Amino acid sequence: MFNHPFTFKGEEYISFYRIGKECKNNFSYQCIILPEPTIEKDTFSFLIAPEFVEEGSSGAGIVMNGHEIRIIEYDGIEYHTILVAHVDVSTWVDLVLVYTNKKPLLYINGRLIAEGNPSPFQNVYPSGMIGGNEKGETFRGKVRSIKLWNEGLTHNQILHLEEDSQGYDGKVVWGKNFLNGGTYKKGNIFSPKVTIIMPTYNKYEEILLTLYSLESQTFHKNNFEVIICDDGSGDNTFNMVKEHPFSFSLTYIRSNVNIGRPNMRNLGLKVATGEVIIFLDAEILVKPDFIDHHYRAHLQNDRLVVSGSLVLHGVYTKFHPGFNQVQMKLLVQILRNNQHNRYNLQEIIKGNKTFTFLTKENVLDQSYTHYSFEKPFVQIYRDNLFKYYGNDLKGFHFPWILFCTGNVSVRATGFQEVGLFEEFPGYGWDDNEMGYRFYKKGYSFLNHKDLISFHQEHPVATSNSIDAVRNFVRMFNKYQEIEMRIFALNFVGIELYPLNNLLNSFLTLEEKYPSKFQNFKELYSYMQESIAKKLWTGEEKKNLAEGSPINLALAEKESETLLQIEEFRALAENFKYLIGL
Repeated sequence: MFNHPFTFKGEEYISFYRIGKECKNNFSYQCIILPEPTIEKDTFSFLIAPEFVEEGSSGAGIVMNGHEIRIIEYDGIEYHTILVAHVDVSTWVDLVLVYTNKKPLLYINGRLIAEGNPSPFQNVYPSGMIGGNEKGETFRGKVRSIKLWNEGLTHNQILHLEEDSQGYDGKVVWGKNFLNGGTYKKGNIFSPKVTIIMPTYNKYEEILLTLYSLESQTFHKNNFEVIICDDGSGDNTFNMVKEHPFSFSLTYIRSNVNIGRPNMRNLGLKVATGEVIIFLDAEILVKPDFIDHHYRAHLQNDRLVVSGSLVLHGVYTKFHPGFNQVQMKLLVQILRNNQHNRYNLQEIIKGNKTFTFLTKENVLDQSYTHYSFEKPFVQIYRDNLFKYYGNDLKGFHFPWILFCTGNVSVRATGFQEVGLFEEFPGYGWDDNEMGYRFYKKGYSFLNHKDLISFHQEHPVATSNSIDAVRNFVRMFNKYQEIEMRIFALNFVGIELYPLNNLLNSFLTLEEKYPSKFQNFKELYSYMQESIAKKLWTGEEKKNLAEGSPINLALAEKESETLLQIEEFRALAENFKYLIGL
């Protein structure tokens, strides 16, 4: 998407394709790479990580450790070095590994530099794991493109390979060109209409149910891909692609260390192929028309942000001992009123263990909706936002709050325009910050009422709210603009509708009186800055004018004048409210 090589930092790897048993003994890789030159002793740095397929056979892999190349075969127990070679890594390397009748041959920049003996194993299989594995045996360097053929290429064929060749001959099992975004599967260019990016962390059971809801989509399976971005999960998530086949294209990206959700989303964007990018939280179940609604909205407007995050429902797919009192009370109410319920919740609670209510079948037949409820904030936004501005938010200055990556989409060209996510630490506001950039580029925003989805309820981390507040301050400091200054007032209890009116009023004041009421304007701005500073430190949001170099008496006198002007009365009243905090 971004026409740049993919950089492996020694933390992440990508599983592009689930290799079947039909691809064995005769295959070829082409990898155009720029490895880091530093050699690390006694380590496996897998450019291609071998996979164990079946007893008596081996998986082939490529180690790139500085200028050293090792071809490895893995039998499920140990690694076997098949051949070793050394190359110049001061510039890009065109590496081709050929297996012909189980015999490996290594070509560098079109020249045969090493060959090994035929494998002693019954079969040798290639792998779809690029850049390493979950053990941390990972590659450092850049990759421009990578391809796998299900035949052993000849020397003459290798000499005539082109990095951007289309692969229509039916022999390219899979491939990825990071410079032009080209993806190859089963001999053809793979050009999905939609890419769904799903960051996850320790939600193996939840994400499986979400994937089953994607399996139920009416949107044609050949027209979308799913990219799971695993932020160092300690559960069984890394085995998901191997253990659970799906009928749509599924790519798995893993960072072996926890690097944060925006970082993982950025990795997903760098691999994405679709025309439209949908971000979906790993634990959110979707209706069968989910992708169709997103995609059709973008056909009407190619500079649009489509959001389903503010029509969200919750669903109880399992019981967690860590549920808070509000969650527990709601669960009791739902089970009590649910004629389909067959569980004794009191017994489950006594067991004090996680207990799963719903299964794959409940997702496929949509019966999970019997355990759902509308999230309380949905009604709040209906009454305080959409009631006034409609679902297209005409006249609302803060539509970017709809850019919540639990359920949001935009065309891929938009990310080429605005760039990657700001990699804020912790939880929150990285998605709103991205939305703000789309807003400043003139994108429209739509609250899509038909995009109701279902969040699988789980215990909420207490650190989330603290992280979110600090990340807002990071955003506030990044954008020295009036929209962000006024929005800070939301943190002292000003709701969205009056907040929007305050911004309109302030903009009118600037337009009509650009050189008057300067003390008022400057102190108003100072107090907004004070709000942000106190949010950062966790102080009580009081005495906002304290320490100001602006003459308070003059500012208050100007505010009294503004109180007498109808169109500025609310602005002056808000000023007095801030002074009084």
